Amino acid sequence: MSAGPEVRLPWGAFVLDEERTFPLPAGWRVDMAAVAAGARGPALAEALEAPIDAPPVEQLAAGARSAAIAVEDITRPADAAPVLDALLDRLAAAGIPPDRVRVLVAVGGHAPLRRDELLAKLGERVVATCDVYNHHPYEDLVDLGRSRSGLPIHVNRMFVEADVRLAVGSVVPHPYAGFGGGGKIVLPGLAGIDTLEMNHRPAVTGLSGAGLGVVEGNRAREEMEEIALAAGLQAVVNIVPDARRRPVGHFYGHPVAAHRAAVALARRVFRVEVEPGADACLLNAYPKDGEQLQVGNAFNAWRALDEPPAREGGTVIVTAACPWGRGHHSLHGPRMRLWREPVERPYLAGRELIVFAPTLSELDVRKSFWTGYRHARRWDEVVARLASRHPKGGRMLVFETAPLALPVARRAR
Repeated sequence: MSAGPEVRLPWGAFVLDEERTFPLPAGWRVDMAAVAAGARGPALAEALEAPIDAPPVEQLAAGARSAAIAVEDITRPADAAPVLDALLDRLAAAGIPPDRVRVLVAVGGHAPLRRDELLAKLGERVVATCDVYNHHPYEDLVDLGRSRSGLPIHVNRMFVEADVRLAVGSVVPHPYAGFGGGGKIVLPGLAGIDTLEMNHRPAVTGLSGAGLGVVEGNRAREEMEEIALAAGLQAVVNIVPDARRRPVGHFYGHPVAAHRAAVALARRVFRVEVEPGADACLLNAYPKDGEQLQVGNAFNAWRALDEPPAREGGTVIVTAACPWGRGHHSLHGPRMRLWREPVERPYLAGRELIVFAPTLSELDVRKSFWTGYRHARRWDEVVARLASRHPKGGRMLVFETAPLALPVARRAR
């Protein structure tokens, strides 16, 4: 088989963070869909010195004895360590030393972080000097009543009872909250399981009225922000990362106002022009490629387009490192409250899906993907299948970081 072009993709967020090369058969033309590299926002120090509709950290902490900082978990891409270090410095200057700062990993219904993961996400200083906890959705919750829609507000007690309540998170596209970040750190990040279930169920049944990149008028997003404010969230540092998880902008301030400022940058960073109707489409799951249960985010970009990225009769390839294996989710995991048996995905009808995940077993893949789809543990299996199905090659649309993409269709050239 003669050699064709090669595709270089980021691989293994937090664990490997490397680039790997994937050769294609001869006859293929690669159409790369990569997020923007040039858009920039405020640096961290600049953001902390220019709060958006909120007091500076030192003013929030004046006279306080304790602080809680909620931080997104390791399934989200931002490197939180530099931000946390800066917040610790400012809290200490205001009289709250690190040993009176609780750092709460806002796992929602995800798995708790092990020590190596805490070090990777939070940094050595935080792990060594602060009181670090993984949120638990079943225990140590406080009941704050109900939201306007009737959602029970059960959230982490340690966060609510702290004198100062801050949060750190990344702003990347999300299929029903529009974008991550902002009040989403509390719901779902610090919420109880009943609150989580009722908030997630509309997304599962398709009733949320939301979509990828949609913020204003998004009922799910509005409820997240209502509950975050009810829990006492005072200010956030929201990070917009690039395709390699490096920060391109920081926004500090009110949980809603700072988030919207971050969203404005994120829309520029993650906008990707694509030409639909390719012969094949490769969806790389980085930076949400840590575990199988997050790999479905690679399809967000596909579903956001009115015209399918790959034509009927074409081939769809999902690439995912999955160093943590199948993963864990207290709502969507197998046999959990919102679990549904995998079925054929309607938007992929008439196309062959190949899941390239070297660390996963056939059984693992069947737990998230329909049994009619293919699983490959070796890349040469993918190459052979492409050559068999498309002996003359064709155009392959490659989403370098599919979970980050906000795709916009362009006309064929």
